[in-house]
Amino acid sequence: MDDLGWKLASAGALAVAAFGANKLTEAGWKLVTGKKIPKEGDDEAALVSIVLFSAASAAIVAVAQHYAMKRAKKWYGPGSAPGIEA
Repeated sequence: MDDLGWKLASAGALAVAAFGANKLTEAGWKLVTGKKIPKEGDDEAALVSIVLFSAASAAIVAVAQHYAMKRAKKWYGPGSAPGIEA
């Protein structure tokens, strides 16, 4: 039987990490470039800017989620998370 508590804890940790990392990336982009974040379909945004922002955002979210899962595993308890080694 799957552990519903672990599913909720891990999903919550991943969601919070992704949200926070996305906000951090947006703020960092504005600080470094002085421009709003580039979006696909925006006529003013260059393709290079869109690709760079997307890559930076994905990398920062991945790192944040990695550490969020480590913290969630530690918080949930060693050996408590199904299929997860502490």
